[in-house]
This record gives sequence, structure tokens and C-alpha cells, in this order.
Amino acid sequence: MYDLIVHKWLRVPHVLHVGIDKGPKRPLQTVVFIHGIANSHAMWKDVIATIDTTKTRVIAVDLLGFGESPKPLWQLYRAVVHARSLRMTLLRRKVRGPIILVGHSLGSLVAIQYAARYPRNLESLLLCSPPFYKPSQLASGARVGKILQPDDAYHMLYRHSRHKKELAVRLAKFLKSAKLLSKHFTVDEATMPAIVSSLEMSIENQTSLEDAKQLTIPVHVLHGQFDAFVLKRHLKSLQQHNPNAHIYTLPAGHELSGLVYQKAVIKHIHFLLEKSSENKHSTS
Repeated sequence: MYDLIVHKWLRVPHVLHVGIDKGPKRPLQTVVFIHGIANSHAMWKDVIATIDTTKTRVIAVDLLGFGESPKPLWQLYRAVVHARSLRMTLLRRKVRGPIILVGHSLGSLVAIQYAARYPRNLESLLLCSPPFYKPSQLASGARVGKILQPDDAYHMLYRHSRHKKELAVRLAKFLKSAKLLSKHFTVDEATMPAIVSSLEMSIENQTSLEDAKQLTIPVHVLHGQFDAFVLKRHLKSLQQHNPNAHIYTLPAGHELSGLVYQKAVIKHIHFLLEKSSENKHSTS
């Protein structure tokens, strides 16, 4: 009843579980890590281990519906809902800034929504494998003959996945055993409601690409050239419309578990930390 009154009816955002919080309480900068769908904060442990936390604070959260965070069954898991919960969590942790957000897949869409709504003290974004898609045209019947547009093919795939839950569970187990997914990727009865809702409300129905084009802070995007979930033309469109966007292509897939991708993420985080330190010194 408390959850319904406070969070559903009064619309107070949930506080997320923070799996990692290292570094000083008054840091030079804070790096916040946001995982992808069906994952948890644990996916970032190897990356975080490379960061010197003497002057930098690092925080890794479990998104709403995943890991050890609350899993309200009534929630519509829109990217903005995830962003609001992240904002509430950082306020509770007294994180002020400057802040660097690092997101993977769904987490990158959450980072964009956070940046669009809470730009104060936000210094830069590092988006890994952002699944940008335009709104579905299937409902209005907009097709070219019998050929689906690329975005609509993905919409059909995600819709099918949402309605075939048992198949999704079996497929996730197979992909994990083949080491094509992070070992922290979890599809079970506890996470399935958030997976289904996040697919529909955050990935299928999104405005993240257009929102990212309007951001005025540096936006660095990493993606694998073999990533089946990222449409390259949307990344090119982002770069064309936002002079602050920088796109980097890696010989990798969608997941960060590969060594090449992980090294690239670490390299870019250290680059952004150096830039943050330079900015702080130039304004002091």
C-alpha cells in the first residue's frame, strides 16, 4: 500500500539500489554508471576497478526493475521514469557535480533523458551501444510495398519478444552460454515485467534520438561494427545534427564483455575525466 500511495499516486520516484559507491564525498567529479536491460550494476565492476577514486567518485546503480532495486509491477518503465529514479537516488546520495554519465544500451537512453531534464552539473555523456529507433510506423500501415522500414523490422522483433516470454528466457540462456551476453544478464520471473515494459516504453516508443540531438554537453558514442541492435544511420544523423556528438566505431558487438569494447570504454572514461579536471582548473 505504501508503494502505491507514495510512488504511484503521489508520483514520488523510487530510490535505486546503489551497488557501488566509491571515492570522496567531495570529489573533483563523479562518474555514474547505468547498465542495460536485464543487467545490473555488476556489469561495470571491471571498468570501475581501473578508475582512481582518490579524487573521483564512482557510482553504479541497479535500474528500476532490475538487480536489487524495487520492482513495482504497476510501473510503466519509460526511460524518463528510469531517469527520475536515478535523479532521486543521486540527490539522496548528495551527488552534486560535475557529473559524467556512462550508459550501456537501455542505460544510454536513460542517460539522455536524464541530461535532457537535469542538465545542471552534468558535464558529459558516454553512450555505449545506444539502440536508437524512430517511432513505429506499423500501426499506421506506413510501408513501402511489402518491405518494412529498418526501424519497423526492429519494432516487430521486440514486439514478438515481449509476447513470447518463455522463448525469450530460453534464448537468453543460450546467448549467455555462448558468451554473447553479459554473465550478469538476468531474465527470470522477477525481472521479466521490467524487461517487457522497458522494451515497449523505453526502446520501442522513444524520443531519445531527437532528444540527444538537442543536448549541448559533449556526447561520446561507442558502438560495435557488428552490433545487430544499433542502426548506424541514426548515429550518423546524431552527429550531423549535434556538433557536440562524437561517434566511435569498434570491432565489437553489442556487449561490453569483450576485451576490445571494455578497453575502449575505459580509455574514454579516463579521457573525459582528464577533460573534466582541465575544465575545473581553467575556471578556478
